[in-house]
Amino acid sequence: MSQRLSALIIAITLVFSCIAVIFCTQLKFSYDFEEFFPKEDDDFKTYMDFREKFEHDNEFILLAIEHKNGIFNQSFLIRIDSLTELISKIPDVQSVSSPTNLKKILLGGLLPVKVPLLHFKDKKSYVSDSVSIYTNENYVGSFFPKNSKSLSIYIKTNEGLSKKRSDNLANNLTQVVRKFEFEDYHLVGRVIAQKVYLEKLQHDFLKFLLIAFVLVVIFLWISFRTVSGILIPVIVVLISILWTLGIMGAMNKPIDIMTVMLPTMIFITGMSDVVHFFSKYFEESGGKKNNREIIKLVFKEVGFPTFLTLLTTAAGFLSLLFSSIQPIRDFGIFTTIGISIAFLLTYTLLPTVLLFVKPDKLTRIHTSNNTTLASMRSSLFWIFRNPKTILFLTLLIVGVFAYGTFKISVNSVLLEDLDNSIKEKQDFLFFDKYYSGVRPVELELKTKSNLKIWDYKVMAEINRLDSFLKNKYGAGFLISPASIVRELNSSIYESNPTSSFFPEPEDYPEIKKYLVGNKNSKAIKRLMTIDGNYARITGKIQDLGSQIIHEKNEKLKHFISENINSEILSVRLTGTGTLLDKNNDYMVNNMLQGFLFSILTIGLLTWILHRSFKMVLVFILPNLIPIVIISGIMGFFGIELKAATSLVFSIAFGIATDDTIHFISRFKIERDYGKSVLYAFKRTYFETGRPIIVTSFILIGGFMSLMISDFQSIFYFGLLICLTLIIAVAADMILLPVLLLWMLGKDKNNSVLPK
Repeated sequence: MSQRLSALIIAITLVFSCIAVIFCTQLKFSYDFEEFFPKEDDDFKTYMDFREKFEHDNEFILLAIEHKNGIFNQSFLIRIDSLTELISKIPDVQSVSSPTNLKKILLGGLLPVKVPLLHFKDKKSYVSDSVSIYTNENYVGSFFPKNSKSLSIYIKTNEGLSKKRSDNLANNLTQVVRKFEFEDYHLVGRVIAQKVYLEKLQHDFLKFLLIAFVLVVIFLWISFRTVSGILIPVIVVLISILWTLGIMGAMNKPIDIMTVMLPTMIFITGMSDVVHFFSKYFEESGGKKNNREIIKLVFKEVGFPTFLTLLTTAAGFLSLLFSSIQPIRDFGIFTTIGISIAFLLTYTLLPTVLLFVKPDKLTRIHTSNNTTLASMRSSLFWIFRNPKTILFLTLLIVGVFAYGTFKISVNSVLLEDLDNSIKEKQDFLFFDKYYSGVRPVELELKTKSNLKIWDYKVMAEINRLDSFLKNKYGAGFLISPASIVRELNSSIYESNPTSSFFPEPEDYPEIKKYLVGNKNSKAIKRLMTIDGNYARITGKIQDLGSQIIHEKNEKLKHFISENINSEILSVRLTGTGTLLDKNNDYMVNNMLQGFLFSILTIGLLTWILHRSFKMVLVFILPNLIPIVIISGIMGFFGIELKAATSLVFSIAFGIATDDTIHFISRFKIERDYGKSVLYAFKRTYFETGRPIIVTSFILIGGFMSLMISDFQSIFYFGLLICLTLIIAVAADMILLPVLLLWMLGKDKNNSVLPK
């Protein structure tokens, strides 16, 4: 490499780095969970159309205020009313529904009359009001819990709020609530969750990289015992991260819950290439070769295997393109870009830097008589003596954990990413425990046979559906056209005003007249379109997990098919909850497709290089074993298969194959040099084994940094990949030699590995 070329490489690196810094300043953090919806699915199109007709089902905030001595306390209720009024004045609050401002509509007179649900200023009315409230299905589980020790306020927010406006709304709301010094309060909703997620994303972004940096530096020091052996690899990989983030900034791609792991992924996977380069460089640096000769030899013996590892690792990440979820596809694309940049810099910038470092200034620790080599020599001889034992134990272990894979369950909950110790997660669980829950339930209703929603036949079908949702499905906070009808009907019967039941046909005309006459009001338009052709049922349900809710949905669909007249009304489940569940199903299916893509790509690459199906088996089997074991661990320990954990398999498989490539490539080189099989094994085991162990520790240390995240998905992602890499290095160092010997067969003096 000439000085002119070296200067050009350094100049290009500096220019690109400066440009990347500029674009990095444009990076933003995003938590738009709608980006995780499967957009090509028909249900997504239905939901978007449904949202146009009515409203977003997630643009709300629920606020619960506790008063453990009972909520029917005048001082407490007066403060609630003052709080309600203040909340309504907060920017981007569209409306506030509170127990102190709820109204009942009374029919039966000359004109409809609205009266307060709760006469909080009149203590004498508390008994009758409480009876009226707790015998009405519309209020218990929505604004009032069964234990009467808290109440909730429903806050409708403006739709499509930016991050800045959302944060301002969340901060203003929190400040207003704190002024009243209630015993305790609980806030849930998209605006609240978004604020928490983004704060933690920003925190994790730097935390992951810092911890990974420290752990990698420790392993580099243990491996090379020199400042140059730490600084040069770290600089190369950090520049790779900078360029990748710069590309994201230039393309206006935000950092989300997936790409927050991107710097860590590039840092630890990119470091693998540098370590293999450095290990060979250090191995040769103690001889008589000059820098140019050493670097030329490194290119010859390590360059091509490292390029192959780039292809296999990229195949693992590019398998994420099978996902229907855009943030996951982006994660696969930009990680692939990052590791490709790291490879490019490893074989351009790194040699350029090393040209200015003399070999005699580096500490050579690769001696032939140290404890590590002695241990490795003993291990290799044990492997040669016990191949049948190794194969038997491998089959036994794989069989046990293969059984565990059948115990894996597919499941997800809305706020699974947040640890239970986090206040916002506790608030979410509070609503699940004492109210109907927070998870939205949405059904789209469409009339048939030229009927309208307000026609009695249609309302009767909706009422039947309401009853199932309330009593069998477990939905609360249930609002529908039929619930309004029941409420209006109860107001007619002054003799029993607390009852809420569906009217008989002869009692319906007055109610229908009211609905048609007020179809342009906000309250009615939330539930029915003006033309009367469409309506919605909206409610809340406890977040029991996608598995249980799937069972509930199947029972609901069965009830609809058996009990709802399809010639009068069609019913379809929709809403964000349904789409998130579908997203999880898509993720699992995409994972299988992506994993098969990784296996086929790596298998095809192996066959092209070696023209041997035996070599394909030798290459793939040691790397499938960790996947089977990890699947078994998930099954035995109840780690559910969901969006995050499903990503592990194809990514970990792509990364794990790196060590196999380096081992086989080195063995092939030694055989091409004319060495005997046993001597080639010995040289490969000692000279490649050490870098394999070092890079594995670096990868494990880097991925361990993900395990400190408050996001459960990121924690499991880091944990499972760490376990996979530990098992993979054990398979490569113990099982792979046995498989190679099996492939060579009896003729151990001939070079069976194709050239």
